[in-house]
Amino acid sequence: MSDATLLGQDRLGSVMDIPVTVTIVLGEKRMPLGKLYALGRGSILEMDKKVGEPVEVLVNNRLVARGEVQMTEEGRLAISMTEIASSAPA
Repeated sequence: MSDATLLGQDRLGSVMDIPVTVTIVLGEKRMPLGKLYALGRGSILEMDKKVGEPVEVLVNNRLVARGEVQMTEEGRLAISMTEIASSAPA
């Protein structure tokens, strides 16, 4: 391997431990503040996405992928990546 390749790998490795925020967008809902305030335990907030529609995967508020919601054996929600977003600037 060339020195340039090793230097590039070292630089890439140095950023791999930087924490990022991953957000999964399940949908959006617009409502008056009064209705939001009136929500309580057991209230259902219906989102604009339908079952089976892809969800957006954001990293530091930037779209990086789309995926489908899955359920793990332990009953946790998980995302199966179905599409990696283009790296072209938005």
